[in-house]
Amino acid sequence: MWTTINGLLQGQAPLLLLTLGACTATQPAISGNEEYYSQQEIRYADHVYTPTVHTVQLFKKGFELSPPIIELGGTDPLVLRFDDFSPDNENLSYCLVHCNADWQPSDLATSQYISGMPTDFIPAARQSFNTLKPYLEYEVEFPNDMMRPTLSGNYIVKVFRNNDQDDLVLTRRFLVFENRVQIDASIVPTRDIEHRETDQQLDLSLRYPGINVPDPFSDLQVAVLQNMRWDDIHTGFRPKFIRDSELIYDQPKEGVFPGGNEWRGADLKNTRYSTLRVGQWTRAEDGLDEAVLLPDEKREFKVYLDLPDINGKYLVKNDLVKDDPLSADYVYVDFTLPRTAEEPGGDVYVYGAISDFQCKKEFRCTWDPVKKAYTLRTLVKQGYFDYAYAFLPAGSTKPDLALLEGSHFQTENDYVVLVYVHDYPLGCDKLMGLRFLNSRKG
Repeated sequence: MWTTINGLLQGQAPLLLLTLGACTATQPAISGNEEYYSQQEIRYADHVYTPTVHTVQLFKKGFELSPPIIELGGTDPLVLRFDDFSPDNENLSYCLVHCNADWQPSDLATSQYISGMPTDFIPAARQSFNTLKPYLEYEVEFPNDMMRPTLSGNYIVKVFRNNDQDDLVLTRRFLVFENRVQIDASIVPTRDIEHRETDQQLDLSLRYPGINVPDPFSDLQVAVLQNMRWDDIHTGFRPKFIRDSELIYDQPKEGVFPGGNEWRGADLKNTRYSTLRVGQWTRAEDGLDEAVLLPDEKREFKVYLDLPDINGKYLVKNDLVKDDPLSADYVYVDFTLPRTAEEPGGDVYVYGAISDFQCKKEFRCTWDPVKKAYTLRTLVKQGYFDYAYAFLPAGSTKPDLALLEGSHFQTENDYVVLVYVHDYPLGCDKLMGLRFLNSRKG
């Protein structure tokens, strides 16, 4: 699988004033029917508050496909990178906010979880070059000599303008963990016979020698993510057996996930010829390149087919200029999903890292009764990306990927198990254990 994907990602083709104010916490916004960018209240989630900002990436330095997770005291920094279509270079700053396990801000002073300055400037933006769509790219690395977390746990990085923390640009989640809880985990067939062909079951046990946990049922929390999807986080795990400093969960119901299907992929790294899933390249009216993808097949009732994917991730890349995201252009992408009829009771979205694993308005598909298909034309930065078609029921915040894509136990998925322990002296939740596992490799 990875031999094929690595070839695609590596482009194996032809020519292809430091501020001293504390990082204050604001109450999260209440969800409603307001437009995505209309509120400035901070959201302790991945969110963009400025419509000119695009392609926000947060990853471990040296590997763009890695999740934003670092070990406390480690030397590997995270890289925050994003583009702005505004022509003016802005004075941007950032700070880090510690959150509890439920992603609400912990009641801590900045000095209790940050060593160094509470805020720092983001370096001046760089201008894109040789692109039909001009943009400015901002990039900053942290932790750094100016700012370093001293507590494990959930964090958001908050970017704001002109030293005004109410003038928000974006927020992004990241994790800082300690390796003190021993996690034994595996993906096994579910005991529910009716869903054995479609679901994947997490089996789990924990050991925490040397850690004081007065009440394992309330002071220790487990959360599990599939493919780093925060909109489908599973919590509420309760052990079935407790033995000294060991908790045995024995295939908890909270650990059942739809297996889903392998992600669809599109290769936009080179605009000179048609690559994976690209039927043709055209030129849009505003002068930008436009990739017309081949119509996607209906898969909800199709038998499982093992296809290489990168589990919804997104790699920015231009094959013609090696290892420089400033040369990657923005292109229009046309998606088409044929259907017998329009799906009632909700909307269909193109979903994946290109949409921040969210059902965003700019990725909402339109039903075309003449073509009998869902269609979408949207702007995407050059690179290789995975995507899926998600159905969002009316009034829901959690998309359903199985309705249009199907679900199979055999599907290859990445999981991460997070173990939080409440620190009573500090009054916050610390991330004391973390374990990556794969549904096939363990």
